Amino acid sequence: MILPARNHSPRAGWMVPKCFVGQGNTFAIPRALVVISALLCGSLVTADAIAQQSACGTQQTAIDYAFSSGAMWSLCLMVEESHGLTITSASYRAPGDSQRNVLQLAHIGQVLLHYHDEPDPIPQLDVAHHQERQSQGSDVLSMNDNTCAGTVLDMNDHPAAVCARVRDNRTLAKYAQRPSLHSRSLELSSAFQRDTLTWTVSFTFTEDGQVSPGLGLSGRASRTLADSRYSQTVAAHLPPLVRATVLATWRLVFDLDTPAIDTIEQYEFPLDAADGNRRPMQVTTLTTERQLRANRETFRGWRIVDASGAGYYLDPANNGFSYTHPRMHWPGYELALTRLKPCERFAAGNATVSLASRTESSTAESSPVCGLSLDDFVNGESLQGAPPVVWYGQSRVLDPHREHWPVIRNVRLTFDLLPFDWTASSPFEPVD
Repeated sequence: MILPARNHSPRAGWMVPKCFVGQGNTFAIPRALVVISALLCGSLVTADAIAQQSACGTQQTAIDYAFSSGAMWSLCLMVEESHGLTITSASYRAPGDSQRNVLQLAHIGQVLLHYHDEPDPIPQLDVAHHQERQSQGSDVLSMNDNTCAGTVLDMNDHPAAVCARVRDNRTLAKYAQRPSLHSRSLELSSAFQRDTLTWTVSFTFTEDGQVSPGLGLSGRASRTLADSRYSQTVAAHLPPLVRATVLATWRLVFDLDTPAIDTIEQYEFPLDAADGNRRPMQVTTLTTERQLRANRETFRGWRIVDASGAGYYLDPANNGFSYTHPRMHWPGYELALTRLKPCERFAAGNATVSLASRTESSTAESSPVCGLSLDDFVNGESLQGAPPVVWYGQSRVLDPHREHWPVIRNVRLTFDLLPFDWTASSPFEPVD
């Protein structure tokens, strides 16, 4: 792993090795230092992997992490004031395989916080608001040894803004009587503050190629109300805390390995009572912009696939809540598909085209028309000829209890993107 030149002291129980990180263009690393990095990280990062850093933009940081199995993730990232951590490209190499593109862009696309005593939610990502208060300082929080059980990374615009840590993951493979193989994962996270609340955006990249975006809520619950219809008593000596619903919507632009534009397929397994209660698989290719709900009766899921048949599968199995609003159509759907336009960045409170992200080319579309929300973005356009954008939403209810005072705990939304048909057999252990 290429990690930072910061001089943070290891803490007791620190699981992440001290390695190196490069920002922007390629830089030279002494051979002895690379060898030390290899010993600590469990594998040697090759000169080819180091050279890939030049593919990142000047405002972005490059990370290459090689697991002991030979699997490797290479990616570019940055932190933006409006929404925190952004992955600007990511590629994965399975052991013995070539490096394959996975993501072109990924970031949180909006967070709605709806207190139950109010008629409307509060968008936590408000670009116009942050432009107005730029002179008042940053809402991006700096990491330190108390908030990051790993390595703290500097971003060009935000020092100490990202926490990188390597964690033990689930079982990787188990064959016959052989001992099971356990995997590890690389987690990158950043945090920003809104009033008394702290939002932590994370991306986890596993040894076997999975990607898990996540959003965590912490900080202090400061909204109180005596009306028990909307609030919850946490302790006799404390004022009741107002309940709230959190809706997190992610914006994901895939860039799978083949040059052809990726396609989106919907998978369903409806019960066929006439055929012995079997569940035949139904696959539908989605070719136009649309909004879709999860269907728990048919186990509906979606696959992003390239021309070779390899792809990633999004299973909404852990999305057990729903959120609707009478004046907004899009929150009632778990998934939306749109044609890539650089100005369509946030599911609500979207800014004008002049605020196009530094991570996307403003010339990708000729004078793109920008809307205010997903309700404007989704208008039936064809997904042919341009990368599709996957918008995926999850909601949770914050029902305050004693453990949420004085600091909110254990409120987290996450989902998995599972690699599908990337190799003909497991690359981690050959089958005899």
